[in-house]
Amino acid sequence: MHRAIVLAPLLLLVAPGAVAQTPAPPTARIDHVAIHVRDVDASARFYVALFGLREIPSPVAGRRWFDLGYGVALHLLGVRSAPVADDRSVHLAITTADLAPVVAALKERGISYTDFAGRVGAIGSSRGDGVHQIFLRDPDGYWLEVNDALASRPPQTSKD
Repeated sequence: MHRAIVLAPLLLLVAPGAVAQTPAPPTARIDHVAIHVRDVDASARFYVALFGLREIPSPVAGRRWFDLGYGVALHLLGVRSAPVADDRSVHLAITTADLAPVVAALKERGISYTDFAGRVGAIGSSRGDGVHQIFLRDPDGYWLEVNDALASRPPQTSKD
């Protein structure tokens, strides 16, 4: 019995995986996404109208910044001259708890959307986790995924 009491702490030193450990918090996280646009004001109207983004102060003239939540911002930078990738796999994903208001806003504005396969007006559910998603292009042609993953996630709090 004495031997078992002495050996137990030694086993913990030899087998560090035997004790459940809380993973360390990430040392990095996303801060912002910046995209070059032809018309900063037109792009700003698009993102505000569809997603209700709140504008935050930009320290640089000619740029507009928007709060995406959880400490992440969207930076709209003017004077885009390079072409935008025509690849649905290269996209910005925005999540919401309910796709219906977004779909209604798209229809109201005559903006086309597809599922990932490209079927116009279809809402996809091919992710395997039950999340529904649509794809559309912003005024500059950037691909956006809008999904309802927020509905299935527990509420998070920001540490900012």
